[in-house]
Amino acid sequence: MMKADISFQRTVLVAGIVLLSFVLHICAAFFSEGRAHPDSDYQILEFAHSKIETGASRTLPWEFFDEIRPAVQPAIAYVVHLYLSGPDPFSTALVLQLASAVLGFLSIWLLCAHALRWLSHGWARTTLVLFTGMFWLLPFLNARFASETWAGAFLCLGVLLTLAACDEKRRSSFALAAAAGLVLGFAFYLRFPVAFALVGMGLWLIFIQRPGIRILAAMALGFLVALGLNVAVDYWFYGNWTLTPVNYFLVNLVDGKAAQYGVDPWWYYIEKLALLMVPPFSLILLPAMVAAVILRPKNILVWVVACFLIGHSFVEHKETRFLMPVFYPVLILVVMGLEALSNKLVLPRNVFSTSRAVRALVYAFFVLNGLALAVFTFSPANQETVIHKWIYRQSMDAPLQLATYGLNPYQDGSGTIGFFRSQGVSFSKIRSPQEFRTFQESAEEAAYVFVPLTSPPAGLESSCADLTLEASALPKWIRQIDRQQWFSQLRIWSVYRCRPYPS
Repeated sequence: MMKADISFQRTVLVAGIVLLSFVLHICAAFFSEGRAHPDSDYQILEFAHSKIETGASRTLPWEFFDEIRPAVQPAIAYVVHLYLSGPDPFSTALVLQLASAVLGFLSIWLLCAHALRWLSHGWARTTLVLFTGMFWLLPFLNARFASETWAGAFLCLGVLLTLAACDEKRRSSFALAAAAGLVLGFAFYLRFPVAFALVGMGLWLIFIQRPGIRILAAMALGFLVALGLNVAVDYWFYGNWTLTPVNYFLVNLVDGKAAQYGVDPWWYYIEKLALLMVPPFSLILLPAMVAAVILRPKNILVWVVACFLIGHSFVEHKETRFLMPVFYPVLILVVMGLEALSNKLVLPRNVFSTSRAVRALVYAFFVLNGLALAVFTFSPANQETVIHKWIYRQSMDAPLQLATYGLNPYQDGSGTIGFFRSQGVSFSKIRSPQEFRTFQESAEEAAYVFVPLTSPPAGLESSCADLTLEASALPKWIRQIDRQQWFSQLRIWSVYRCRPYPS
């Protein structure tokens, strides 16, 4: 009876963590609005916008004209906007983020359920469940409609299907292998550098698992079907037959276009992983990942992650976001490495209950992790989105005149906004107090002013009888406690409503 009670309590606890994880993912989709990187807008949503509105391609980046980006995600955004959520672009973005969050949630928990079989200690299983449910980056990452996020989700699902296909007890192994190839083919087309991970999986299949030619042929067939479908989507989008993976390889790697955006040393990703794993605890977690590679060399994730990281380390241009497709598999390897090290060092099976130092470290980790989780889940991912949404909603019913200080909010330095642009707004660039007074005279009532800073310029305050904050990515409660004006010169976009003095 006692064992049954304990088992029931564990089941309830795990179910609660899974439910909490789902809630966090949905909250991230709603609250962490906006892009994490400009490519999510300019090479997905703006690509979709070029199909929605004729002529919009004039403002697209060079990647569009060199045909190096796959069209699968722009096609999804196009369909969602036209048939589900349009014409409001922010409703489209929300639907896409919700879909991303659900896809990411399912992919990590399905892989977690399988990975629990690789762990023998209760504390290790608990750690993996807690990491899956509450690691600070996962809800934020999975809620992004970005190529890295979707490629990572499809990679996790592809790993699961591959493992299922290699199970000799299953009668449907051929169909599972074909499905695995199909899913992995889409993972590749969603983000071409996932090829490094697929090379690792291929090596694992050939040298470790050896499932037989029938399974390998089925996977190859599914992969080719995925390639064919994506080539057809690219034809629809670009208007001609093109092989975007080949174009990507020739332009970015052979011609060195990507390296023009910066070159980093081979150890770049070691540093970034250390930052992502909550310093200073990453000094333990990062070596644990290495331990998993050394002590669990036959695990499929070891081959997938190792080949992905090694391959990316040889590419000159590096960015933190390039790690995201394998970030959750890295967390699994961390837990596997911690367990393998505890076995190697002959530590107690329940080290958490026997060591105060370990308990203190765990509590401190989850406090820091919880703070980061709250900030990233419930804060806008991108300050520009807050302003763009305000402009769009404010100009829905009547034309909006907006004075701008120093910067047009639709030209943020990374490109020109088209997808989120409102046709009902006009901008007046302000260079001096006299120009603002002229703008005030043309405004029917109060004047709206865009400022690319947290606080308004002194000249603006003196020109207004009442200056009210209308929109900003910096919450009002932070402004209220900022008595020392520490945030006053930060480049946080804001819109103010200026009521003129009586004439």
